[in-house]
Amino acid sequence: MSLKKDELKYLINTCLSLELYEEAYDYSKQLKIVCDNTFDEDERNLYMKCLKGKLNIERNAWKILIDFENYEQDKEILPKKLMKEKKDYLEEERKKLCFEVVEDCKIFEQNVEEDDYPAQIFYLKLKADYLRYYGEVATEEEFEKYKKTCKDSYEKAYELCKDHLEPTSPLYLSVALNFSVFLYTLTDKTSEAYNIANETYKQAILKLLPEKKIPEVESILKSIEENITIWRIEISEYNN
Repeated sequence: MSLKKDELKYLINTCLSLELYEEAYDYSKQLKIVCDNTFDEDERNLYMKCLKGKLNIERNAWKILIDFENYEQDKEILPKKLMKEKKDYLEEERKKLCFEVVEDCKIFEQNVEEDDYPAQIFYLKLKADYLRYYGEVATEEEFEKYKKTCKDSYEKAYELCKDHLEPTSPLYLSVALNFSVFLYTLTDKTSEAYNIANETYKQAILKLLPEKKIPEVESILKSIEENITIWRIEISEYNN
């Protein structure tokens, strides 16, 4: 029995509240078909939450295995073969998810109106984000094929943000945050990452109204500020 749009959205929200991210993601794929590959803002945010939940579970497990792997160089704690098999499995699952999202974004982008800048930015950012997540587990040679696409998508999203969104927009801030993290972690361009983060932070602070605090905006700004501090120190140490 095929489910209607409202039924799928209800099931997705229920699964998300119960932290059943795998099931939520499966329902989101059905929603994509029902909506004929055209999401409104609410549906885009639901889709992103499903992806984020599914990714975070696998990503956290992968990080734990990496820590165990590093620790086990000195002490025999877990069977190395079992640990490697699990890590390899998680990496393959990550790559599969990332490519699914990238392909979905390409389809969604074809259905976005020319003047719907938030939607354009959303899909460019999402595509770049999941190429970045792919880069975390791919070999340098594997990621090299996608690095330019990742950078170009972030750059285009960032330029559209500057032209069409308010500096305090959560979407604008998240693009700047993720773009700068990409430049720092996967291209070793600390100065470029710092400049984007610093410029975005200053513009947002100038526009913020003290009496109108938005938790999402404050959270992203805090992350940007922390990165600025770290990168400023690194740049200073390098120059000295």
